[in-house]
Amino acid sequence: MKKISAASFAFVVVLLAVYAIIHFYSDESAGESMNNSIPSNGASYVIDLEMPEVGGFQVSAEIIVTNDSQQSWEDLAFFFVPNEMNKESVDAEIESVSVGGTQMDYELDSGGLFIELESDLAPGDQQTLLFEYTLDVPEDSLRLTRAGTNIYLAHWYPMLAEYDAGWQVNDYDPKGESYETGYGDYTVTYRLPGEYLIATSAPDGPVEASTSGTLTGKAIKDFYAAFLDPADWQVAERKSGDTELRIFVPAQSDILEETASLSVESFAFFEEHIGDYPFEELDLIANDGYMEYPNIVEVPSDEALLDSILVHEIAHQWFYYLVSNDPYKNAWLDESLTEFSTALFLNDYYSDEDGGFQTAQAYEASTTPKPYADMALDEFDTASYYATIYGKVPLLLKDFFDRHGGNEAAQEFLADYYEEFQFRRVTKQQFRDFFEAYFEGDQQEFLNSWLQS
Repeated sequence: MKKISAASFAFVVVLLAVYAIIHFYSDESAGESMNNSIPSNGASYVIDLEMPEVGGFQVSAEIIVTNDSQQSWEDLAFFFVPNEMNKESVDAEIESVSVGGTQMDYELDSGGLFIELESDLAPGDQQTLLFEYTLDVPEDSLRLTRAGTNIYLAHWYPMLAEYDAGWQVNDYDPKGESYETGYGDYTVTYRLPGEYLIATSAPDGPVEASTSGTLTGKAIKDFYAAFLDPADWQVAERKSGDTELRIFVPAQSDILEETASLSVESFAFFEEHIGDYPFEELDLIANDGYMEYPNIVEVPSDEALLDSILVHEIAHQWFYYLVSNDPYKNAWLDESLTEFSTALFLNDYYSDEDGGFQTAQAYEASTTPKPYADMALDEFDTASYYATIYGKVPLLLKDFFDRHGGNEAAQEFLADYYEEFQFRRVTKQQFRDFFEAYFEGDQQEFLNSWLQS
């Protein structure tokens, strides 16, 4: 294990700027897992996905919605964002929305899909909707994209929005995650025009090419699927604890072993110091997508970015997926805690008490951060969003723990926080209450210095 040289760090800072731009323009069952704490969920997705030709899909999505609130619902709201992510390229065309064979009126606006119900859905009751649509995935688009014969399906289906005294739907904003979805259960059947390697949010099993199959997963926030041309990839399969890590690296790359090794090291660190990962599989695809999804992440193919980005995306499995939050109003609850966790790992990995925070320092120094982190996504410009969420907040937490027990105390706090809120949606107030109760003395001055009261 080597220290990062000054020259290497300077190179990484430059690449991080590219990362920010890409993020702006890019942003059985798993339940038959080792952990019986995986919850049942209020939404169930049964999706049939057919690709008659490369990049062109016919999709049928049956979504069973359970009203798990205390209020009756007169409508239902979903996120359907393919055309918003890629206004000039992706073509998603809804053919019909129906309930029990009856065609429903719907409104699609800025990524929000609203369906007026014929009668109110009472608490505890269910409604089954059927969505039929086509999807054409172009090359070189954002997140939902194609690279030659490799297909990456991100946010490609109607995703039930969260209900919290009203549907939590915001206009699509590419600088971060402007959509929030709850945990759901999935059955996805696929049919392909040729043999592909399959990597999805469900457990896929041993890496082998297939033309069709059915995948099932439980407690998944949003379902990602990649169909990879076997000729374009080399694969490593590694075990960490009870979880299989499947690493896909471009065929011409020479960093397969380094990517696999760092993946195992960081994953094991987060399991040991934050908490057990309750699923049987985690996939990593080195397609330079730099993005997290449940049980699968898109990571760099560039060796210089492995520390700063690969580790960050793995850490998101704990903060974003296993502990959830509203990323539009409180992105700091996942992005900042993820970057803080990444830095703690790198401190340990390089035996350097502070070196892991170089990335956060680079972000904070890039422009003037906003005074508060809990601003809505549309209140940030791109530069201040990264400086605040990825830079300022992790460094504030570092300064706090430097005065309250150091890295070990920080790890213990994250472990207790994870244990308290696993598979739950955390609000700003819940975080404040937990933080205040966790530490002796009044912590309001510290919290109020970066969170609006």
